[in-house]
Amino acid sequence: MIRYFLIIIIGVFSFQLVAQLDNSSLFFNQVTDTSREKEFFVKIQNLSYMKDNEYYGPIADGYTLFGLQLNTQLGYQINKNLSIEAGVFLRKDFGNKKFDDILPTFSLRYTKKDFKMIFGNLDGSLNHGLLEPLYNFERVITNRLESGAQFILNKRYIDVDAWIDWQNAIYKGAAGSEKIWTGVSSNLLKVKSGKFEFKIPFQFTILHSGGQIDTGKALFYTHWNFDGGLRVKYNVNARHVQNILIDARYVGKVDYAFNPVQSQSNGSGFMGNIGFTAFNTDVLFSYWQGHNYTSDYGGFLYSSASSTVSYANTFENIRNLIIMRVTKRLRLADRVLLTLRAEPYYDLRLHLLEYSFGFYISLDEQVWFKKAPKS
Repeated sequence: MIRYFLIIIIGVFSFQLVAQLDNSSLFFNQVTDTSREKEFFVKIQNLSYMKDNEYYGPIADGYTLFGLQLNTQLGYQINKNLSIEAGVFLRKDFGNKKFDDILPTFSLRYTKKDFKMIFGNLDGSLNHGLLEPLYNFERVITNRLESGAQFILNKRYIDVDAWIDWQNAIYKGAAGSEKIWTGVSSNLLKVKSGKFEFKIPFQFTILHSGGQIDTGKALFYTHWNFDGGLRVKYNVNARHVQNILIDARYVGKVDYAFNPVQSQSNGSGFMGNIGFTAFNTDVLFSYWQGHNYTSDYGGFLYSSASSTVSYANTFENIRNLIIMRVTKRLRLADRVLLTLRAEPYYDLRLHLLEYSFGFYISLDEQVWFKKAPKS
């Protein structure tokens, strides 16, 4: 039944002439109101999700994520540029009687023109816009919260998102180690000429585990993942077709381990994408070739190392995949979007045809309290 359902989804989307994979419907905190000051507000952010991975091969497990997230926050706009907010983040998977996450959230935000600075809970996860070999789409469900500092700059010819996600702190006598995930997602050059848009994307992430006051025997390491390339978009602006996209990236990784002896492991990959957009729907065809490539937070399918339960020790030195990703966005109400995704792929080396599909409902609302009238 699921296979027929997937075929119907792909058929409908393909008939509608669907390109560029756009995750912006799952971003949060996209709108900043700098016209208000000395006012209270409430933020309501919700993500309802269902993602079914029909995977049976030796690299990635098949499973279903089905549930919802809710982050309600109370904030105060100190002045036109500075605000503070605090709340509670809840995540609950259906079929689980307990909450998966109940976590406090806090953010201090400074916004001025094309610059944004955040301390506390970041505008992270998919907001970083990382390539999927560097960042697994599913982490918006399983690991959405990031805490630390973030600096975002969006100029005419360049944009940069730089962040530090401090995942584990240690203190004197602690047996664990510090764990920090930091990175930069940028377009080093943005040029628009007529209907053409050119970008030179460059991204890297670093996961570091260490610390001088660790009293345990935890493994110290630093893992680098990075990509760079060229992105070209042609804005057709026809009646049914909006744009055509070509994106090519070189991807790499360097892993350093510092004990018991220092060692280094390298890997690389190439990802080529071509797609087009129409009827508010995207189709993206991707080719991935990886050689000894692994990533702590990247998509499971791109890794040479197995993340499965049944094939835990499997390592495919070469990965060759053809992936089709179809995304349809529907507006249910103001600030409420329904996103449908279907992602079949074919493994050229293992001769596997597998797929995943899902739907997501996102709400990102900010409600202001009216000022009391002056006496």
